[in-house]
Amino acid sequence: MSEPAVWREERVSPTLWSFGRPALGTTAQLLLEDREAAEVAMQELDHLLSEADQVASRFKPGSELYRLNADPRTEVPVSLRLGSFIAASLDWAQRTGGLIDPTVGAALLAAGYGEDFQSMPKQLPDPAPTPEPVIGWSRVSLVGGLLRRPLGVLLDLGSTAKAQLADESSQRVSDLTAGAVLVSLGGDISTAGPPPEGGWVVRVGDDHQAGPKEAGQNVGLTDRGLATSSVLVRRWRRGTAEMHHVIDPMTGRPVDGCWRTVTVAAESCLKANALATAALVSGGAAAGLLESWGVAARLVDRDSGVTHLGQWTAVGEEVGPLHHFSGTAG
Repeated sequence: MSEPAVWREERVSPTLWSFGRPALGTTAQLLLEDREAAEVAMQELDHLLSEADQVASRFKPGSELYRLNADPRTEVPVSLRLGSFIAASLDWAQRTGGLIDPTVGAALLAAGYGEDFQSMPKQLPDPAPTPEPVIGWSRVSLVGGLLRRPLGVLLDLGSTAKAQLADESSQRVSDLTAGAVLVSLGGDISTAGPPPEGGWVVRVGDDHQAGPKEAGQNVGLTDRGLATSSVLVRRWRRGTAEMHHVIDPMTGRPVDGCWRTVTVAAESCLKANALATAALVSGGAAAGLLESWGVAARLVDRDSGVTHLGQWTAVGEEVGPLHHFSGTAG
């Protein structure tokens, strides 16, 4: 097992420190007030990130999910850890009426997303095979550590696992420290403990690694979680077709709707990310979906028009970006 990357430290205010490193094919960032607890906090986060990578990566041949997808059996025992990720994904598939669905793995593979995005070619020579609707989450069950699924099901936990891990990580770090904690995994943000003086102020936009001239908004985060789903960040071409990683389960194709980016704030990062992805998939029905959940949201359409829902306001849309962390898609 390789050693985790080194954390980069930055003091972002008189009372707040930021630590960041590459992780899970994107970036991990930890912000906290208790500098004396930073070392033990980073060690704990290293452990959680490594465990998740070994268990839930669709790309690593040694991971449990990779082995599960390669297993020809329709009934396969799974570990408690992988089971927790699968259970959360199935739960949110049910809650969103199948707008998010962990059985999109085969559709992603057909689209060309078969390896870590940082490593995969961004131009694939062959056209994608004719897409088909995914087999569907309702035909998958997890009972007593035994996963049952039809032949041909390949699981992908991208709509939930990273956000679930952010929630778990922020709480675990908070248990080890005094004061405010924020964990961002590729822009999936979870906070724990009392907020810092002045609250958490987060930059949202299309890409959490965007430059200072990119459009976005500075927002005060009052909920515990915030997440963004976007069709702009992970893109490639297959033949002449433009591809991205957000799949519509009804068609098996990458989503081709009216929104390019959706950001949601909610009481957990897991809920925020599930609803942001579901909103992208639902297209013109997104506003009604998000309003039915009573969440605050920011939606950006193909022409860069911005819609704010719930308690989300336009304040901060024209303010310059923050330098130290952001809450955008990764």
